[in-house]
Amino acid sequence: MNEEEKRFRDIFHAAHADHLSCAHDEWLHGACSDATGPVDRPIVWSRRNGPWHRVPILFVGAAPGNAGGLGSSDLGAHGTRIPFGGDIAGGNLDVMLSSIGITRNDTFLAAAYNQLPAKGGGEPTAAELASPIGRYPDSIALLRDTIIATGPSLIVALGNVALRSIAAALTREYDVPVGDPVDLHAPPRLPSLKRLADAGLVRDHAIEWPDDQQPVSQSFRAGWQAAWRAPLKLSVIQLLHPSAQNMSAYAGTTTLFHTRMLDTLAALGRAAHDVLGLDGPARRPGPPKDGIYALPEWRERIAERQARYDELWRQRGV
Repeated sequence: MNEEEKRFRDIFHAAHADHLSCAHDEWLHGACSDATGPVDRPIVWSRRNGPWHRVPILFVGAAPGNAGGLGSSDLGAHGTRIPFGGDIAGGNLDVMLSSIGITRNDTFLAAAYNQLPAKGGGEPTAAELASPIGRYPDSIALLRDTIIATGPSLIVALGNVALRSIAAALTREYDVPVGDPVDLHAPPRLPSLKRLADAGLVRDHAIEWPDDQQPVSQSFRAGWQAAWRAPLKLSVIQLLHPSAQNMSAYAGTTTLFHTRMLDTLAALGRAAHDVLGLDGPARRPGPPKDGIYALPEWRERIAERQARYDELWRQRGV
């Protein structure tokens, strides 16, 4: 086992510490289960989120997606343990990935809260973000370790909660060790959107992290340095969340639902070029057949839906 993979494995085991079934199942072929049986809201953090090695770009949402039904269907991350799959948001995200020439096998898809929120969908509450997850005292600590393990040059924040959570993970003034009792630590505090905007973090613009106004904590810097033997250099861009409320392939080309997608793709394309040196393909490629795309849940539940959303966007010139 190399050092990079070990970091991911350590995070996986810490996040799934309460799930005996996951101890030797890093692909989550079975349901997350504890001593009483399958859990209602599995933790969506595994090899299904992306490769267990350094990636150039990390995507962070608010929650991993529910695919409608407020958690009652067999789609969504609660049913497949694959983040952003099977609904319009997932279809839109796959269009975003292919627009810069990458797939789910090339990046890592995480969330501020890597479970289905208790209300069944939407964004997690502050209390949920502050709640323990496995041996992690809270979700911000898990996100901090995810950022270090993936070692990206660019983080894409999908929406406001994601951006605020990323900021909290980077700037938290004290380290929160895995396994420490949660009552020893103050709950995480998420910077306001105004403070982040004042620091230059505004939608559709990639900037190097504004350390002068939002100082990265020494503990995060130390973790990054230990992992990558190099000083921290990280850019962040906030994009509109690709939900059906913001953009949809079913809408006409004269609607905001269409133009928002075009604006988002353009912003992502600029960021990929400026930060990573990536230029998107002239025509978006289709998905591969291996890795995450070979999982039975993808092939049997998600692929047909994602293909339909993709075709609708292609019909609209995207």
